Amino acid sequence: MASLGERIKARRQTLGWKQDNLAQRAGISTGFLSDLENGKRSVRAENLLDIARALGVSLDHLMEGGNEKEQEREIEIPASLARFADQEGITFRQTLMLLKMQQQILAHRSTTQQQGLEQVDWKKFYESVKEFL
Repeated sequence: MASLGERIKARRQTLGWKQDNLAQRAGISTGFLSDLENGKRSVRAENLLDIARALGVSLDHLMEGGNEKEQEREIEIPASLARFADQEGITFRQTLMLLKMQQQILAHRSTTQQQGLEQVDWKKFYESVKEFL
């Protein structure tokens, strides 16, 4: 099974990007990216979210791997949720669960569109569901 760094490198190469390209898009240093791809460093939540966004893949794909079809089902973490997760120190899994819970609520409201995810009060929502995470 490929490591996190190997999956990042493989996706970067699929896109035809050099490390400089990804590092700039994700707001990290090239040296940090190199160490990450080579398994010499771990990564913080906010950096991994930025890398996933830059690569256009889901956090699930980066963390656990999967095939190209799974990459097409990319999960986009709203910026407001990413900021909230970073501020509160919420894990990746908890962040994804919060997003999925909110998406399920929105799916049942025919008048609410996905754009509404940026308008969510993530702190209030998290407080109301954290016992289930």
